[in-house]
Amino acid sequence: MPLSEPALAILDKMRDYSEGELIFPTSDDGAFSENAMLAVLDRLSCGHITVHRFRSTFATWAMECTDYPDGVREAALAHKYKSETTAAYQRGQKLEKRRILMKDWAQFLAGSKIIRFDKTG
Repeated sequence: MPLSEPALAILDKMRDYSEGELIFPTSDDGAFSENAMLAVLDRLSCGHITVHRFRSTFATWAMECTDYPDGVREAALAHKYKSETTAAYQRGQKLEKRRILMKDWAQFLAGSKIIRFDKTG
């Protein structure tokens, strides 16, 4: 799995608290829905922020601040190739390259200031 060391450490710690197969189960031991992240943002009074904003932040950082190829960045975002021809030839997962990218992202985040988004942010 192409996750950074800090992300893997969080998952390992969560496994200690999880009794089933899921690391972050819901109250009824099911899987989170696609709206789970939106619900978290709403509970944090950040309902004005979209989940897409997180993905966009990563994509912008990766494009503007790194030299990773487009294919690696897009694979990290789980994007599919628009061209069927390209998709037919690009079948690899790019796991090692994505793992390094995630390490760089974690280091960037660790050195960043945490800010609270207001209604205009």
